[in-house]
Amino acid sequence: MANLAGESTVRTDILPDSLTEEQTRVKLEVGTIFNTTVDTAERYVKTRTPYPAKNIIEVMDLIKQAIDDYSLRTHKTADAGVTVTYQDPDVDAILETISMSLVDRNPGAFSQGPPNRGKVKNLRPILRETRDDPDHPGYQRAVLGYFYDNTLQLTCWARTNKQANERALWLENVMEEYTWWFARSGVNRIIYDGRPPERKIEVHNNKIYGRPMNYFVRTEKLRSVSQKELEQVYIRLSRSTT
Repeated sequence: MANLAGESTVRTDILPDSLTEEQTRVKLEVGTIFNTTVDTAERYVKTRTPYPAKNIIEVMDLIKQAIDDYSLRTHKTADAGVTVTYQDPDVDAILETISMSLVDRNPGAFSQGPPNRGKVKNLRPILRETRDDPDHPGYQRAVLGYFYDNTLQLTCWARTNKQANERALWLENVMEEYTWWFARSGVNRIIYDGRPPERKIEVHNNKIYGRPMNYFVRTEKLRSVSQKELEQVYIRLSRSTT
């Protein structure tokens, strides 16, 4: 049965009598390593992402899918469409462009306040659960979670200031309308976080105007720690040093 936040103990009752003294010592030492990993995790039960969590690169792909779907749904023609890239425009594109870039990435904050401003950070893993390992009877497996607070910048590029402003408002609508889909797809949290100063670049002697928008994106990463795998690593490394 899963142990969500209780104390973990080294199980010696499952060690068979046929084990040698060396094997017993290894199992006990690995049990101690496993328990230390679990016990040093934060005993803070935080609601996990309800669906399989996405990393920040996968979040960017989801945003691109939402933009493409919204364009299709609103019957945009090819010459009025938008290209989504992962870097600033470097060619004299005919279509408007939306670039996506990761501005910063920090341990998740749990204290109250604006995004990325909280002082209580997820500096250590959070224990999700410990359970019997179904693949290795007599061993345990722990699931540890990490939250990350990301600032994702979406910049709308166009040939004129007016076009860039209109595209930025258009993109705001996309992000608002697809909030439910981001959550359903495994994004823990995504919030509009303001607009930095306007940008202007020159590409092939043509001025291109940019309207950046920042979005706070919370992502989650889960890591599974297997007592059996720890034992295998311990044995291999011990043998390599002898």
